[in-house]
Amino acid sequence: MGNRRRVAERRNTKPAVIGGVIAVIAVGAGFGAYALYGAGAAADDGSRTASDEKPEVKTGPLSPTEVTTTARAFLTAWQSGKIPRAAAATDDSAAAKLQLTGYTKDAHIKDVTLTPGTPTGDKVPFSVKATVAYKDTEKPLAYDSALTVVRRTSDGKPLVDWHSAVVHPDLKDGDTLVTGEAGTPPVKALDRDGGELTKQKYASLGPILDGLREKYGKEAGGKAGIELRVVRGKAAKAEDLSDKTLLELSEGTPGTVKTTLDPALQAAAEQQVAKKAKSSVAVVRASTGEILAAANASPGFNTAFQGSLAPAPR
Repeated sequence: MGNRRRVAERRNTKPAVIGGVIAVIAVGAGFGAYALYGAGAAADDGSRTASDEKPEVKTGPLSPTEVTTTARAFLTAWQSGKIPRAAAATDDSAAAKLQLTGYTKDAHIKDVTLTPGTPTGDKVPFSVKATVAYKDTEKPLAYDSALTVVRRTSDGKPLVDWHSAVVHPDLKDGDTLVTGEAGTPPVKALDRDGGELTKQKYASLGPILDGLREKYGKEAGGKAGIELRVVRGKAAKAEDLSDKTLLELSEGTPGTVKTTLDPALQAAAEQQVAKKAKSSVAVVRASTGEILAAANASPGFNTAFQGSLAPAPR
């Protein structure tokens, strides 16, 4: 009898326990559903948490610290050969990566040391010392360049304003640096009296001499040497700019090109353009069309031959 009562008590107790468990689960489920729905309702009300707020975009002029830090990060990465990192510090990473990669692979420039100068506003000058090595020939390379730091409008981040001139001041966007056998042999340009025409003697003849080489180098009988040169891209060619030699690793054998330039008139033309900025001079013999002198105050562009404006009357 006692055993039956205890069994009955067990039977009566078990459903109660199970019922209690079910009730707890139901309450838990109800609480979970309420909490989930409540969170969604709060979000729909337009309330915001700290994580929902967008970070404030920094605007305004760059601080000296931002300029210095950005320039140092770019130059350090470039000097260390970390090209992707250097490119990421610019506002055009794809173009920067392409140019900086070519600096090593196509121009064969190694052992690069970059030394920043004193910033002027957002502009940071820097000096470059390196070595150009091609096959068994090496030669030191040194020049000055500069970069400008800008603020990206999308997020306010300071970055290097990318242009090819950052790599070398003689580069236009789209140009490349290449070291190897010269595309055309060098030329020895002579005046009408047989004297040699050089950039050292006639400073403004640089573009003209480059053009003579490009046009007549293969026909003049010379042999190409090894050099570091600027190979012009579409934009520079549209401005009638010629490829330019930056460093000669080994001399080629120049061919000879005789010109109609008169040494006395050329010297006089050089003196005249030195007195006035943006001026140019072209002396032509009307009876034959021979060019006797050509000089430009800005040696980077041959305005005397390629300028689009007529001379001002005097």
